[in-house]
Amino acid sequence: MGKIKYQGGLTKLITSKIGNKNKLKFAEYIDKNLPHLGKSIGSKPVQMEVISFSSNKDFYDQILSILSYLRYLGKPISWTIYSDGSHTTQQINLLKSGFDFVEIKGQEWENVNKLPDNCKPALKLYEPQLLHYAKNVPLGKRLFYYLNHEIKYPTLFLDADILFYDKATVFDLILQEDVNGWFLPDDGWGCLDSRYIKTTPKQMYQVNGGFFLINKELANLTEGLEFLKSLNFEYEYFSDQNVFHILFRENGFMPLDPRIFILNSNDQFDFSYLYPKDQMAIRHYTGPVRHKMWQKDWNWQLSLS
Repeated sequence: MGKIKYQGGLTKLITSKIGNKNKLKFAEYIDKNLPHLGKSIGSKPVQMEVISFSSNKDFYDQILSILSYLRYLGKPISWTIYSDGSHTTQQINLLKSGFDFVEIKGQEWENVNKLPDNCKPALKLYEPQLLHYAKNVPLGKRLFYYLNHEIKYPTLFLDADILFYDKATVFDLILQEDVNGWFLPDDGWGCLDSRYIKTTPKQMYQVNGGFFLINKELANLTEGLEFLKSLNFEYEYFSDQNVFHILFRENGFMPLDPRIFILNSNDQFDFSYLYPKDQMAIRHYTGPVRHKMWQKDWNWQLSLS
């Protein structure tokens, strides 16, 4: 049976309201109980560092993401949250009280006139571009923080709107593979800078900048940063993702299996979920489906009820 007119929009409106209500309940619970909850979920050690980039508005998404990692994977070596600078002192203190492996980093960029002294030498060569991008665009901050992070162990980089599920145990196998790194394939071709698309034939796998694993320091940064330089300080939303796309192709990264590493918004207008949680490793709840991250309550997401 076909849908009636406006049914999809009405469904999304209702599920978004349900999601907002569930998120508010989660926030109220977390503000009082995170120290206990964080210590009661997941103790298995995972030989992996985790890095994320988030903001004040992503705070509770970020916490649910961390809890899902603990629940379905275990406890990482460390989890560094690079803040865009908008986190409050109360939020930072709550994160530290709930997770002893979490560190929050970040700085104000408004009056910064040079990259940090401990910046990687290869990045210093592109200081004007990286500095301008970070000072003017939030995702420019993410690009610098991620590229400047020292890789000591296999390191997972992810956005705050990603949850882990049952099949995340596949990381036990992924971490044994001798490759430079892995990336989440985007849902389709086109989510890149328009200037790159105009000059580049369509490619089979497009990198999504919201989830990737780096096993060793990137040997080749030049091609990606030369692309950033070619933009002449004019950026689009996917400019930073385009830099990652070039870097990972140049450094021989492999695509993760899109059948269990999910980036898809086809169920945004449905009450049901297109992907059962026991058949996923992770799901990236991008803007069109962010409400589905909260449509089911957090106990359901973490298989605690």
